[in-house]
Amino acid sequence: MFSLAAKKHGWQVTMVLPQRWKNEYGKFMDAELYPTFDASLVSAPVINNGSVPLHAYRMRAGALLKKISPDVVYAHNEAYALSTIQWCRAAKQNGELPFGFFSCQNLSKRYPIPFRQSESWVYRNSKFFFPITHAVDEVHREKGYQGPSTILPLGFDPEKYHATESITKRHRDASSRAFRFAFVGRVVEEKGLVNLAAALGKIADLDWQLIMIGAGPYEPQVKAAFEKYRVAERVEWRGFVPHHEVARFFESVDCLLLPSETRANWKEQFGRVLVESMACGTPVVGSDSGEIPTIIQKTGGGIAFREANPESCAEALRRMISDTDARCEMAESGHAYVHEKYALPVLADQFATAVESVVK
Repeated sequence: MFSLAAKKHGWQVTMVLPQRWKNEYGKFMDAELYPTFDASLVSAPVINNGSVPLHAYRMRAGALLKKISPDVVYAHNEAYALSTIQWCRAAKQNGELPFGFFSCQNLSKRYPIPFRQSESWVYRNSKFFFPITHAVDEVHREKGYQGPSTILPLGFDPEKYHATESITKRHRDASSRAFRFAFVGRVVEEKGLVNLAAALGKIADLDWQLIMIGAGPYEPQVKAAFEKYRVAERVEWRGFVPHHEVARFFESVDCLLLPSETRANWKEQFGRVLVESMACGTPVVGSDSGEIPTIIQKTGGGIAFREANPESCAEALRRMISDTDARCEMAESGHAYVHEKYALPVLADQFATAVESVVK
């Protein structure tokens, strides 16, 4: 998205990234720019490597801004995050440069001192803000942010995520073989996979299989649940799949599942896999945790069920398999909507308009 915005609007961009970053799977990634992103890369070591909210750069941020003299500074992180605070302070020290931040925070959390005060300070010193949903925007306004904001949902690259064949024909042909469900994501408790196993046990009379993409600490409990409900032999575990291969995987299955379950400190913030799946012409079945039902309702691309409710989930799964006409309609509707609203070129224009509005 940043690359598209910069190219279309003729920006000169300096991108600051961690020199090496430890991702959620414990693997280190070296700093690099997207191949088509014509920007200057500055990489630096960070403290608290691997922690999105607690990492900060081991560098003099203010000195860098003084050297490059930018028109605007943007931190792609939460308002309370150390790196956001670091760059907001540097922007203020360099002649009150316009500063903005990003957020996925859809629960109102009262952070401990000094993060609470620092978040409020970032609010007061920010000229723009990108929440991924209206719910996120409301959280920050309840907490004191009063500036302008632009909803910027998580998007997808339409050159990678798209249908390569007739969507309707593909879903009608699915009736001649075992129906293919898929889960793509981290295998953790809040993803609701134990209750999904219970739901799948209730539709054992139908011909289906489930393909699991991803890994995580809750795998043993999930596998035990599949055994308990006597569906383990229908589940294929493929583990980690490189991101560039996921698009074609979505097109090889008939329905994506996202059975997330709300916790005291978490609910589904967006569910990017929903949008990516629909972009490839594959409908979804998801719980009503967080933003999932909103995306499903807006796109018409799937069925929502009551979270942590195996009976409600089983009903949705059964309908997805059995009602071919409805499945085709959902697949076509979701595909059309997300390409119109969530494709990166569309979001890049929205991002650029908001950024340029604060530059004098």
